[in-house]
Amino acid sequence: MKHLAKVLLALLLVVLLLVGVLHLWLGSLIKRGVEQVGPRITQTSVTLRDVDIALLSGRAKLEDLTIGNPTGFQAPSAFRLRNATVRLDWKSALSDPVIIEEIVIDGPEITFEGTMASSNLGTIRDNATAFAPADSSEKAPAPKRDAQQSSGKKVVIKQFTMTNARANLWLRADGVETKAQGISLQDIRLKNIGAASGGASFQEVATIVLTSITNSAARLATSLDKPLEKGAQALGESAEKATSKTLEDVKGLLNK
Repeated sequence: MKHLAKVLLALLLVVLLLVGVLHLWLGSLIKRGVEQVGPRITQTSVTLRDVDIALLSGRAKLEDLTIGNPTGFQAPSAFRLRNATVRLDWKSALSDPVIIEEIVIDGPEITFEGTMASSNLGTIRDNATAFAPADSSEKAPAPKRDAQQSSGKKVVIKQFTMTNARANLWLRADGVETKAQGISLQDIRLKNIGAASGGASFQEVATIVLTSITNSAARLATSLDKPLEKGAQALGESAEKATSKTLEDVKGLLNK
């Protein structure tokens, strides 16, 4: 019995060791994948500080994910989140597609910089779309993609939720720039991403999510864009009136 107890204890230690190694390996694998594939999709810097995985519950927590700004924009970042939770159906982990039950992003910070015609978020969305064309049957030739890009697993995301987002707006209109900080952004809820097509690639998921975030931020920016244009117009009118008054004052002095 003592010998059996020692064997069982040894097996238990081995299992715990394997779980620990698997935990660290999966976390490192996800972190490396995000930081390697992300910049190719967005054409910006992408950093992820840590990934915490709970194997038994099938949950993964992403901590401090930051997507930088494209070239030509000045804000420190386009997208920052403190944490996001991913709940995976582990039974599908070795299948294709992989089933992700839920992704929850809570309290991200999103910066919309530029104009309605040209913004940082729009540029990132366009980069993602160009990386993963939505319709390969289009007449225009698709961008050349290497084997690593095309061989990735497909995923189905049953529920994607982004709540409590705060938006920073750096808007420009008629040479006038205004900044608004910490404005509440409407929640985003998407269901069954990739389900209709038998799964979506990581690039396609990124495009769908980025498009939803960009559209939401653009709607918010539009609500401030018109007052900004009016403000610029009013500023121009005030300057014109001030100039006219100055000329009249000068004429008055000369006529004295």
